[in-house]
Amino acid sequence: MSALRDELHLLVDRLPDGELAPVLELARQRARRGRRREAAAALAQIQARMSGVTGVDDELDRLRDGDRG
Repeated sequence: MSALRDELHLLVDRLPDGELAPVLELARQRARRGRRREAAAALAQIQARMSGVTGVDDELDRLRDGDRG
């Protein structure tokens, strides 16, 4: 992994400044999507374990749907 990281740093260092920002934004977008998938999977596991416990299903659905009001 370290060798891959070093190679990536070398490639990024060679990019012209104007091209660096779009590359970094693409990497950030992919990282955010990965975290969202992991969070959704964790929520599904929690919901499966807690299924049937009074009030938990409604609360987890509310959190998943983004209604935090």
